Amino acid sequence: VKGGQAMTSLYVTEGGSFIKRKGGHIIIGRNNEVMMEVPLEKIEDITVVDNVHISSGLMTDFIKRGVPITWLSGYGKYFGTLVNTEQVDIIKHKKQFELASDGTFNFNLAMKVILAKINNQLTILRRYKRNVPEGLINQQIHNIVSIRKHIHEAEKTDELMGYEGIISKLYFEAIGKMVPEEFSFSRRSKHPPLDPFNSMLSLGYSMLFNEILSAVVSHGLHPFVGFCHSMSKGHPALVSDLIEEWRAPVVDALVLSLVKKNMLDLDCFDMSENGCYLNAEGRKIFLKAYNKKIRSKNQYLEGEYSYRESIVRQCRNYVGAMMHEDLSKYTPLEIF
Repeated sequence: VKGGQAMTSLYVTEGGSFIKRKGGHIIIGRNNEVMMEVPLEKIEDITVVDNVHISSGLMTDFIKRGVPITWLSGYGKYFGTLVNTEQVDIIKHKKQFELASDGTFNFNLAMKVILAKINNQLTILRRYKRNVPEGLINQQIHNIVSIRKHIHEAEKTDELMGYEGIISKLYFEAIGKMVPEEFSFSRRSKHPPLDPFNSMLSLGYSMLFNEILSAVVSHGLHPFVGFCHSMSKGHPALVSDLIEEWRAPVVDALVLSLVKKNMLDLDCFDMSENGCYLNAEGRKIFLKAYNKKIRSKNQYLEGEYSYRESIVRQCRNYVGAMMHEDLSKYTPLEIF
């Protein structure tokens, strides 16, 4: 359990554990042993990893309370989130489909978000390059800046995403050079992650994806109809769109901090032919750090809000921009 006195994020990472209700409390245990009790009204969200049993009655309670429950595999793969469908707003869905058919507003918003994402990536590289040998990643930064100049030449979303893909490849090349030798890598690998750094990125992105999916659904939006990524079966495109501006400031910065501060070592990972993944101890360290990050103050957007609160507010801003077709109502997060 992580969190302050107000609300709590519940992470259950031990396979074979159970979660059930006892009066006004949530009981977490394993076998016949009760390990923890938490007041029901303090639970903000739940993430379960591996095989964890939740009673059906408790799941109903969480649905009624609007508490999202997310399932991840032991490897950190995102399976899905249980949310309250009463929050669906068909008027917003209709507008999303209309804009997807027209394309103009969506393309311009996609341009705005992708440029912010690239700015955030450059800021991360410049911030961490101060502590690496002179000139180590100058070529990657130079190439990213050069390609960014051509983004305004894009006329279609596919072209825009093509530029974004090239820049992301250069970005992760640079990241792989800046980290300690035991965490170095040459490229972003996802399915499966092939090294410790990529395994942390994958788990972090899964957690962030869940944050945004919950915010999208709570605002009545259709998670599968986005403005940047194309619609496809089983792909929550809007969540993939809205996550872009948050990847570098939240997850990439977190993982870089963890390895630079030696908060994890290679004993926190399991390597096999199926890839590289955080083990149980590694997940505990990572999830504790992630929870601290997502609850920390976001200094880059106006107001005294945590990153989690800022994500919710950005979803609200997207609703305003979309419904009024007014780009000025949505300003992507940009760090400096």
